[in-house]
Amino acid sequence: MSAARRAAVAISFLALSALVALGVVSSGGTARSAVAASGPLPGVSGNVARFRSLTGQDSQVDQVFLSWGQGVTFGSPFAALLPTLAPIPMLHLGTVGRDGREGITPGAIAAGQGDAYFAALNEAIAEWGKGIYIRPMAEMNNSGNLYAGYDADGKPRDAAHSPASYRKAFARIYLILHGGTASTIDAKLRALGLPPLGGGDLTVNPFPRLRVVWSPLAGGLPRVPGNAPETYYPGAAYVDVDGGDIYDEALTDTAPWSDLEALYRLALSHRKPFSVPEWGLLSVDDPAFVEHMCSFLRASAATEMQAYFEGNPGSRPDLASKPRSRAAYSQCLTPLAGPVPTWAAGVEAKLIALTLTPSPASGTSPLPVQFAVVAKLSVPIEHWQLYFGDGSQIEKDGPPPATVKHSYAQDGSYQATLVVYPSPPFKLEGARFLTTADLTAGAGTGTPLVAFKAAPAGGRGPLAVSFQTDLSLPGAVSDWEVVLGDGFTRSGTGPPPHFIGHTYETAGSYPVILIVDVSPGGRFVASADVEVTGGTSSQPPPANATRTGTVLVNGKPFTGGKVPYGSKVDVTKGTVTLKTDTGTLNVYGAGVPAAFILVRGTDSGKPIVELRLTGGNFKVCGKRKTSAAGATKPPKTVRRLWGKGKGRFRTRGRYAAAVVRGTWWLTADRCDGTLVSVKQGIVQVSDLPHKRTVRVRAGRSYLAKP
Repeated sequence: MSAARRAAVAISFLALSALVALGVVSSGGTARSAVAASGPLPGVSGNVARFRSLTGQDSQVDQVFLSWGQGVTFGSPFAALLPTLAPIPMLHLGTVGRDGREGITPGAIAAGQGDAYFAALNEAIAEWGKGIYIRPMAEMNNSGNLYAGYDADGKPRDAAHSPASYRKAFARIYLILHGGTASTIDAKLRALGLPPLGGGDLTVNPFPRLRVVWSPLAGGLPRVPGNAPETYYPGAAYVDVDGGDIYDEALTDTAPWSDLEALYRLALSHRKPFSVPEWGLLSVDDPAFVEHMCSFLRASAATEMQAYFEGNPGSRPDLASKPRSRAAYSQCLTPLAGPVPTWAAGVEAKLIALTLTPSPASGTSPLPVQFAVVAKLSVPIEHWQLYFGDGSQIEKDGPPPATVKHSYAQDGSYQATLVVYPSPPFKLEGARFLTTADLTAGAGTGTPLVAFKAAPAGGRGPLAVSFQTDLSLPGAVSDWEVVLGDGFTRSGTGPPPHFIGHTYETAGSYPVILIVDVSPGGRFVASADVEVTGGTSSQPPPANATRTGTVLVNGKPFTGGKVPYGSKVDVTKGTVTLKTDTGTLNVYGAGVPAAFILVRGTDSGKPIVELRLTGGNFKVCGKRKTSAAGATKPPKTVRRLWGKGKGRFRTRGRYAAAVVRGTWWLTADRCDGTLVSVKQGIVQVSDLPHKRTVRVRAGRSYLAKP
């Protein structure tokens, strides 16, 4: 590329970046947030740890290549796969089946025959909740791929593999992965001449967190006019990041750089960031090619990501067998790497349910205790810690188990603390989600070994709070730390002060954690919550509630007052009236198990309060039995919830969710599915297994079956 041309490219990108930074224009020409990282982000396919040992690169992007149906019908489920590719997964979606043959054609994808697979990926992306790249059918102009439009001899393949079918298939994948209401997606599909989804609404996965990449092979194989990259471009409305792949197959640096530069200019004309999702050396040790890539990335400021192919031992591109190229990579590529951008951080984790219940809670020592654990966040839990209150602890990756056993050897009063983490670092200094449980072994004094209190525990900001610490420990304190929850900490050696003061300036809920380490070993943890009102708070107000009969909130009798989101409410033998900023709702169970988790959510972009049915013994659901006369017995109801009120509410069972704006309805989880019955008004029911939405009017019911 000439110096003049490089200058023109740099000027055009700087102008675009200025508009993006101001929030006027996005990479797609519409109002979106900034897209360019300070990268390029470094990535690799294959063994990430091994590639780091070879090059020193701390890869931010980990790419895997999926066969058709992988992640749903075989292989690791998406939910298990994505965390292994952190911090930023990149999934290539191919069409080769598990048996090595073509599993689906671009034409079939365009016709909707792959919708269920892409809908499952849509949901997995939403649950992942952080930055992710998706590459549908890359190098479509490479005859070696099943979805390519041309054979190696230059002859076009059938209509199902034509560039036109590819463009429509890519657009359909894009729309499903990004999600939205069924009516909105179907309207866009109709405009493309494609059939509708035939299902319900899909979870919205917005740009820039989800980035769908279009990336042909620089030059293409074969080089015929109909196989040019531009003929496969689905349109700027259906691409988030343009790209291009390039490989070096012979000395010295014979790769098609002019074609990659043309793809870069094409990205700028589309007003898209650029990427090099695949590049490598095929059986040649050619440092000139690596140095050329460095020069290209330095001159091409719109390139946000590059990923080397690949890091697996023994492969043709493996740098272990290419010492000169490996040295060049370490010297110029590794220092170019950019940090994880803000768009990759994902959605903020929110608490759904977190309880720790000891059984028994008291007894003679040694006291064996089994803790029942309920832990659920709005994103997957990646790590957990349980501090037993006697100086010992346990921690593991993933979500905590349903039960944890521990034995207390000495008499005393203890406070156990459970901490869960949605993402690293797994340190108490950054803990946001924790709960405690008190128990007594033998002749306990009633005061835990470490007691920690806040006074006042709440008030209008700025709020001055005094934290009182009382210790009754078996060993000498080596050091201590108080994590104040608003970014500030206090620490020291020896025992902590009896009183520590701190002022909270802004509104919010602050979990405050005291950490005490004793010599020669042992850690004790205690916590206190501080609630500050006034100013600006990002959290919605808790629900106000009144009750009749027996109502339990988080396992304790409830007489009235505020019910925080994430609480478990049991109305099996009572009724509770919830007053929220979305409306007023009266709920009850009328003697049948009726417990729910109170959750804050959205529906069509508007706030909604959701009641998620929980509990119930589904072990009673065996095979359906018939009477002697051959009649099928009525299906057993395991749990249910009646609701009556006005406002924006949603109930969710095992197989269906019901959205209401003012009605009287029943949601019941039965052995044969989830039944929604409407006594008054209209309910919009989402059939979760079959991904369809139906409207149910008064006097009618709908059964969502597994």
